[in-house]
Amino acid sequence: MSHHEQRVCRGVVVLRGKCPVLVVAVRGALSAVVPLAAPCLPHHRADVPLAGCSAVRGHIARCGASALVRAGGLTGILGTVSAECLRRVDAALAAEHTARQFERLRPGVVRCALARGYRPGSKGRKVGGAPHAE
Repeated sequence: MSHHEQRVCRGVVVLRGKCPVLVVAVRGALSAVVPLAAPCLPHHRADVPLAGCSAVRGHIARCGASALVRAGGLTGILGTVSAECLRRVDAALAAEHTARQFERLRPGVVRCALARGYRPGSKGRKVGGAPHAE
């Protein structure tokens, strides 16, 4: 008796339990998936609205909460997303990965946005003079 597993591919919207997920990568028996959520506030920095899939139109791909799951646990293909949506999801996943790598660095490694850097003993406020004068 042969074991039948549903074949899933990249860009397919399937069910994981009762929740819809988007498959972003497949390797062997494992699949990388991104959960889909109904549009709500507040948005995370890695949320991507899906407009190219009629089955989940208006939903948001939560790229900050990707997971690696067994492909055998995914059921019920709901549809596919367009190549454009898949490119935006890939870009959001890459940006989220980069942001998390920067957040793991210890304080002081990356210069601040004002290019002044940390000054020991500074209280963080300028006393006297023009607001942006050094």
